[in-house]
Amino acid sequence: MEEWRRWLTSLIPGSSSIPRSTLAVLLVYSFSSQFLPIEPYFVPYITSVKKFSNHQVTVDIFPISVYSQLIFTLLMAPVCLYLSHKITYGFGVSARLVFSSYIFLLVSEEEYQTMTSLTTTTSLLSFMLASELGQLLAFQEASYGIFFVISLIALGICCAVTFLLPKDHSLSSISSLTSSWGQSKQGWTTLLKETWHGRRLQIFSLWWAVAFAGISLVQNYGTNLFDAVDSKSKLNGHILAASEAAASLGSYCAIYIEKFASKSCLSIYILGSALMGILCVSMGISSKIWVTYCLYITICGIYQTLACLVSVRCGQLLSNGQYILLFSINSFAGLLIETLLQAAIEISGLSIFSQFISFAGFFFLATAICVGLHFVDSSRTSYLVLETEPEHHISDST
Repeated sequence: MEEWRRWLTSLIPGSSSIPRSTLAVLLVYSFSSQFLPIEPYFVPYITSVKKFSNHQVTVDIFPISVYSQLIFTLLMAPVCLYLSHKITYGFGVSARLVFSSYIFLLVSEEEYQTMTSLTTTTSLLSFMLASELGQLLAFQEASYGIFFVISLIALGICCAVTFLLPKDHSLSSISSLTSSWGQSKQGWTTLLKETWHGRRLQIFSLWWAVAFAGISLVQNYGTNLFDAVDSKSKLNGHILAASEAAASLGSYCAIYIEKFASKSCLSIYILGSALMGILCVSMGISSKIWVTYCLYITICGIYQTLACLVSVRCGQLLSNGQYILLFSINSFAGLLIETLLQAAIEISGLSIFSQFISFAGFFFLATAICVGLHFVDSSRTSYLVLETEPEHHISDST
């Protein structure tokens, strides 16, 4: 028994910045916030109980959630600055990004990747277990009311644990921000420029936004695609659980591939977005439900691995410590892109299969843009190196 305990302890890297009790609270919060067995069955609930058609869900209902997240995500940064990160969790779904920036305020830069991966892995494993529980309830033909009750209990625990989280230091920046705003009406503009200073940070932020937009659409319409390929399949819970398992494995592995990703610069992200485009094409043309399931699981795993890496990379490149501002605007940009694509889908009236092919086109376009920016950045860096070499040569001769 002791050997098992030591083995489990070894899987969870310790932190020199925070005590293990605080780490436990963070992990409990991460777990309870995502234990939602109703989520994999929300579309079946709407279609079977509320009697909406699949087309109505796709065109009329889901877009509202996207638009509402867009508004609240934009409000995250100023609210966190004035009310602190802990209070801002009350905003709901859009506040999930607050938790990532909150962690960066608690630990040193060397532990960004470890803490991000640990909390993300815990959240994804929680959702996986909730999906499996939902699948079990579905097989037992349980009432959807039970799904909702369990989800609400988990969210109640999450809210209670929020009061145990350590205080962040975001309020310390209020005085400087207020004085900056008082001296000049362009205080926020100056802060935004300081936050996105640096070509590398801008490129990584762009990839973050476009990848977030693309995968959000894939996940929003994943269950719709399953229903269109095989309406008799009742394995949504298992498949979403498997996708979360793949994503949690990817986020945990990010701890060990961080150095490789840093050396590869943008190459690993370019390759990832290209692969996600190929997977979307395959999902759009597949007529076999098991093929569609496997492709969906794979794309979720790839994205989550890269998402954990890019958020930490952006945090490391940030020079002024305004993590919530960076995370909020990056996510807002992703949601804005998602909203525009969502509107285009509504107007075009594409079938669910054509939608996934259009998602693939978006990923390929994003890949091409990132390749171009990466080439320009590399050329600019090489030029600067060559430009400084003569100066070093002259100083050495002197």
